Amino acid sequence: MSDADAGVVQSRLQLERLVASDELAGRTVSGFAARGALLRGTDLDGLVLERVDFQDVDGEDARLERAEIKQSDVRRSRWAGGLWNRVQAKDSDLTEIDLSRAQVLRCELGPARMARASFRKASLQGTTFKSAELYSADFSGAVLTRVVFDGYDGSTVSLSRADFTGAALFDVDFRRANLYGAVFRQAMLFRCDLRGVNLSNADLRGARMVGCQTAGADLDDAQL
Repeated sequence: MSDADAGVVQSRLQLERLVASDELAGRTVSGFAARGALLRGTDLDGLVLERVDFQDVDGEDARLERAEIKQSDVRRSRWAGGLWNRVQAKDSDLTEIDLSRAQVLRCELGPARMARASFRKASLQGTTFKSAELYSADFSGAVLTRVVFDGYDGSTVSLSRADFTGAALFDVDFRRANLYGAVFRQAMLFRCDLRGVNLSNADLRGARMVGCQTAGADLDDAQL
């Protein structure tokens, strides 16, 4: 059986042919560079990315469902307005990934580099960030429901300087995360778990908290 028959994509040319024929779903993409590839609006159901260079890929409005990203470089890739449903991403570099206006549902993201990732005006539901480096990530205007930020207590990864300006957070569990210098201006937080969270130097002006747990939170020099 050939690699193509087995569903393994091993060259950029093969990738581009499968995208053109809308036959990339369910494939494993492995072991090559495809920087700047065009995946806009593509059906990527069941896709596996493993040890690939997908920097600067354009996946706007694409649909990833039950997909896996492993040991891959997807820095600055663009997925704005698309759907990520049950995506697992680990041991990968997602620095400056653009998921603005996207739906991010029931995903498991991390361990991974995600500094300066954009979730601006995105909808995140039932998603877990596990030891994901989210320094200066942009969640402004986003809606987060039952999102968990796990693995940050005593870790080198952080949510420091993350921007939640104007965001709405429902039942979000920060699990003692480092939110040093984070921005929550005009954000609404409902039933969120902020116990033991580092909010020193955070900007909380105009933020509204309803039913949130804040015992042990560090608010030193926070702007209230």
